[in-house]
Amino acid sequence: MANRLAALKENIFQENQLPDRCSSSPLQILLALILFPAIHGNVDAVEPAPAWLQTRDSNPFALATGLPPAPVMPLAGHWQVDMTLDLSNTELQQFGAGSSLLFDAESRETRFSVAYAFNERWSLRASFSQVWIGAGFLDQPIERFHRAFGFDNGDRGLLALQAPRVEVRRGGELLYALDRSRSGMGPLLIDSTRSWSLADGGRAGLTLGMKLPTGSRSRLSDSGSTDGSLGAFVLLPVGERLGVGVRAGLLVQGENRLLGDNARSVVPFASALLRYRLGENWSAVLQTDAHGPLYRDLPDFLGSASNQINFGLVRRLGKTGEFDITLAEDLPALHTSDVAINLGLRLDFAH
Repeated sequence: MANRLAALKENIFQENQLPDRCSSSPLQILLALILFPAIHGNVDAVEPAPAWLQTRDSNPFALATGLPPAPVMPLAGHWQVDMTLDLSNTELQQFGAGSSLLFDAESRETRFSVAYAFNERWSLRASFSQVWIGAGFLDQPIERFHRAFGFDNGDRGLLALQAPRVEVRRGGELLYALDRSRSGMGPLLIDSTRSWSLADGGRAGLTLGMKLPTGSRSRLSDSGSTDGSLGAFVLLPVGERLGVGVRAGLLVQGENRLLGDNARSVVPFASALLRYRLGENWSAVLQTDAHGPLYRDLPDFLGSASNQINFGLVRRLGKTGEFDITLAEDLPALHTSDVAINLGLRLDFAH
């Protein structure tokens, strides 16, 4: 198998040599990234504890805050790189006590994270993102998906709007409006993790995080505030194939002016993980990412708690690399974002 993979990798690079100019397609580059660590993984590396998915609430108003992704724990002296692509599409209209929400848009967050473990206990991570919001292409596939499984399509196809269209109102005041495609930098997220090794390969730890407002309020890519977060987690292997994890923490929002003065200053968050190894290289993952209401006195899409359920398949690359694809559905349905798609690639490099 290793010889066949090596031959395939050699053919890819022979057919796409870069002597004078770059002619490789994105698909060929992605194949090279996946095949290289699979072939040349460090055979002396020690496998880490079962890892979290790097998913977050796909609601753009949540992505604009400092809600932290799940912690990472690279091997001592190693760099870990995570690249994620998150796609979500929402079409709904909601009303609250003196407030209203209109949301018909598709959003995409492309996030790049780099973490380094100074030793077995301490690691530091920084991540930045590019956020796009516009009309998109997922409307019809989501409607067909809902019909195939007998799910309600809610407001889909009933609003008669030209996407993208986002409006948030309260007491007759327009708090936020977007009526054309926008893109820009998202917030910069930085966190430090202190972890402890447990018996049988488990890990526990504390994570202190910060969000810096490097994005734009008008582009719906940043809340404009400096936020902080503190979380605790436990990851445990159960038998030879199953891994479980839980984490909980608090987000403290600074001067979040994205929707006037309606932001809550303290927001709890939590996650739970089930990861089952299907074979030598494949795993199935179920992960929930929940948080309390980010805003007060606004419709449910903004003013209620959220729980995103992520169903994923993970392909192992070498000893420590991974590629995952995840489908996510927020609960309660019809109150939050529709089906979201997340792609993730994780690579590990020794110092």
